[in-house]
Amino acid sequence: MVISKPIAKNLLGYRILIINAKDAKKFSEIKEAEILKKYVQGIPETWSDAAIFRYNNFIVSEEGNFDDIFKRLSRANFDYVTFGANEVLSVFENRASKLKTLEIESKLLIFYPFPLVFYVNPTMPELAKRVEEGLQIITASGELDAIFNNYYSDIVDTLQMDKRTLFVLDNPLIPNEFANLQPNLVEL
Repeated sequence: MVISKPIAKNLLGYRILIINAKDAKKFSEIKEAEILKKYVQGIPETWSDAAIFRYNNFIVSEEGNFDDIFKRLSRANFDYVTFGANEVLSVFENRASKLKTLEIESKLLIFYPFPLVFYVNPTMPELAKRVEEGLQIITASGELDAIFNNYYSDIVDTLQMDKRTLFVLDNPLIPNEFANLQPNLVEL
């Protein structure tokens, strides 16, 4: 049972690229999704992102795992990888930066609806009701925003998300009630 209240302002749906530094100029010149679609994105096996990007006609190399994706990127097995705005800085710092040839791309931003929600076992409707009521209470009181801001308040500025060229994709994997989520950097 899905609790239909996204709790992280769709932050995971804002995708930031990590690329080889030698390719920075060609990526910085991309202004249309059709151009980006000519490059190959590396995605670890089994990640749902692969289906989303394929659905939107991107070329995807789906292989390997999270532990080896940056080595494969540095060897130019593909052109870029993407991570959610909520995770890209820590992923880069803890993993990708070890390979001095990689960098966070500074001009592009991909968006698709990818809300973080609670799922409750369907046999536990009382728990679902309590979670939903609790979310309504902390939303109305501003506490949910305070929690979000505590962890992510500077993400738009740090990543300069509002200055990037934005490409909006469809996500065929999410329930219909979330299909119309649109990018809203002001809300972040």
